[in-house]
Amino acid sequence: MGPKFMKALRIGYWPLSSNLQAAGDRRRLVFWADSRGHTITQDLHSDIDVIIASENSDFNSRIFLESKIPVVLDLVDSYLTPLNFREDLARGFAKRMTKGLTGPIKPFSEHVKEFCRNSKIVICSSIEQAAIVREFNANTHVILDFHEEVPYIDYSDRIPVKKGNNRILWEGQPATIGGIKQITSTLLELVNKYEIELDLVTDTHYYKTLNKYFKMDTIDLLRKDLGQISRSCNLITWSTSNLFDTAAYAKVAMIPIDLSIPMQSLKPENRLLIMWRMGLPCLTSPSHAYRRVAEAAGVDVICNSMDEWLQKFGRMLEDPSFRSEQILGGQNYLRENHNKSILLKKWDAAIESALS
Repeated sequence: MGPKFMKALRIGYWPLSSNLQAAGDRRRLVFWADSRGHTITQDLHSDIDVIIASENSDFNSRIFLESKIPVVLDLVDSYLTPLNFREDLARGFAKRMTKGLTGPIKPFSEHVKEFCRNSKIVICSSIEQAAIVREFNANTHVILDFHEEVPYIDYSDRIPVKKGNNRILWEGQPATIGGIKQITSTLLELVNKYEIELDLVTDTHYYKTLNKYFKMDTIDLLRKDLGQISRSCNLITWSTSNLFDTAAYAKVAMIPIDLSIPMQSLKPENRLLIMWRMGLPCLTSPSHAYRRVAEAAGVDVICNSMDEWLQKFGRMLEDPSFRSEQILGGQNYLRENHNKSILLKKWDAAIESALS
């Protein structure tokens, strides 16, 4: 049941994916709407109560400019902080040329800024991102993804990993494989000392431009970016079941990030929370979100240097008590700060704010 003050809504949605199966669709608006009994339609000209736009929307569409219906922007990624002007302009140009955007050609972030200003509210996915968005819209709400599609496994119920089975899990989109490149020297030392295997759960193909043009093979990206370490990598096609099954055989997970890329360094803590949800301890780079969450959970999982990556990987692989301490702290944090009830109420409050 939804909150007493909100009727069943008919929501017009301009999604990230036409089938609503992109993670940014199904783990966010779609999950909330299904849980609360609201209806989603992609026909924005029909009888609807609210319009929710994604970063895939044509921000200059007349439907937004002329509609008297409240408009909400769900901004999952930090497009307000491009890597540089050239890349920002190239994205804006490419979207204009492929008809993803109408209107003048300008840096993509400028389109996003203007749409933030004109939206009734903006929803984003991290505290750090919200600080930037609020420069353009004071009514900004922070809501993380729902992770209910990933089964929760209490650490005490995990099947013990066999001694000598030194598997490390990484999960993510091919665009984030560059983060692994940052620690290849450490991984090579681990291969030589512990005979580790890296299980990479990701898409087997990706698109080089705008997530829809120039299809590429992920295995080629692995060989190019990771070099020698790619020989110790197992590429596993992403699915919820494959991720969960692979995690069952891992001793530890990792989330190395290329912090020089703002789009990566400002990502929220979703990937870390998913690892904890599966009962798996996880080492990460010191991004804003991961450092914040690690401190709140009281866990020692942040790696500030190559030496720390090596030292903490060694402890994770060798010391069961250290692994237990880290995952127990993480799962306590999950129970208190990230659950279905909390996230549903945040969506309720955000949409109520847009309708008021």
